[in-house]
Amino acid sequence: MRPYALGAATPAPLLLLAGMVSLQFGSAFAKRLFEQTGPAGATLLRLLIAATLLVLLSRPAPRLLRTHWRLLLPYGAVFAVMQFSFYEATSRLPLGVVVTLEFSGPLLLAALTSRRASDRLWVGLAGIGLLVLGGTRGMDDPVGLAAALLTGAALTGYILLGARVGRAVPGGSGLALGLAVAAVLALPTAPALGLPSLGDLLAPGVLGVALAVAVLTTVVPFSLEFVALRRMTPRVFAVLSTVEPVIAALVGLALLGERLSWAQWAAVLCVVTAALGTARQPPAVPADPSPSPKNGVHT
Repeated sequence: MRPYALGAATPAPLLLLAGMVSLQFGSAFAKRLFEQTGPAGATLLRLLIAATLLVLLSRPAPRLLRTHWRLLLPYGAVFAVMQFSFYEATSRLPLGVVVTLEFSGPLLLAALTSRRASDRLWVGLAGIGLLVLGGTRGMDDPVGLAAALLTGAALTGYILLGARVGRAVPGGSGLALGLAVAAVLALPTAPALGLPSLGDLLAPGVLGVALAVAVLTTVVPFSLEFVALRRMTPRVFAVLSTVEPVIAALVGLALLGERLSWAQWAAVLCVVTAALGTARQPPAVPADPSPSPKNGVHT
């Protein structure tokens, strides 16, 4: 069965939850690869393996790439940036901290696409949480902080472009082609960011862990999220996804022994509370509530 068909009858919020849990468990295992491959090597293996698996499962028609290349090229580029920056950040900072900083982008997207004045208060609360995190475990590693924030910017682009790709390209072909583009872009990028020897990358133990990471962090979660994006607006997706920092912090604690301070936990909860606050009421209806005929997204 193709991956996008697995969630055909499942509510979109449950798909997101399952995807987030799978992604964070896989991210914890990925950190164990860094000693052998470094962040760039782990990213390259993850993208190549995941793209191969999804292309084999979805079997996208090559004509779709020719027809939709103007959409799939930036989608794949954003995907590649998101993966490289995320692994660089998690190699330097605790998983829960990185994911919280990462979701500054989607939360800002949710606020900008809302008409409610109260959302400014929620964004302010989230901003306080992000500043606390930056001050406690980010400012002493500016590269990790910058990488986490870059991941947030790329994630925002992924949400916006993923919604358009999901509506323009049938089935799971859009995700498979987008990942294939990301993998191709990663081939010249990864060496510039630092790679071990080819023998180390192709060691059986490394490839085995990389396969598990690719399935847990890419094939399963992004397939589920891709289905969910077809059923909800980017704003709703962004708001619901912001619960992920808590999942990441708990997984980091359970699997990696990454203990957050009370201040860091308070910061994570500030961001999650802000996300829940923006989701409490339906967004105000703009003057013209009809979706854009170009991308089908309410703005």
